[in-house]
Amino acid sequence: MNSKNVLFIVVSVAVLMVPSGMRAVELQRLNPADLSTPRGYSQLVIAAGTEKLIFVSGQGGIAADGKVPEDLGEQTRLMFDKIRIALAAAGAGPKDVVQMTVYIVDLQSIDPKPVYEGIRAFFPAGAKPTSTVVGVSALALPGMKVEIEVTAAL
Repeated sequence: MNSKNVLFIVVSVAVLMVPSGMRAVELQRLNPADLSTPRGYSQLVIAAGTEKLIFVSGQGGIAADGKVPEDLGEQTRLMFDKIRIALAAAGAGPKDVVQMTVYIVDLQSIDPKPVYEGIRAFFPAGAKPTSTVVGVSALALPGMKVEIEVTAAL
């Protein structure tokens, strides 16, 4: 074995032996010039040194009484309240979200503006996650118009 291989092995083992509390996740959000200019999201997020991945199930805008408000803006507000609660339970917040999938019912026939405004308001400047928007014919409960699932990294 040559000295470069030995050095590589020593450094690799040293990195693995760093106590978990000493490594911090570094999130790098990129928008390469050759991809379209994103509005409200990042084209890619690189999570280096990830200690914990948090997967939040799809959250919808369901009121505390179990009813689904008719208004898309109200559903969006309730949905982001629930996402914030779920992230906080894991010690995370909006800035830690690296990916989200947005499901909107009848996307071609409704105005999704309240959802997009909610997304822009929820995530801090410079901390937009990657994002996919999917138009669907229905969600879990009658009247649900939007649902979002997120993944966060700490």
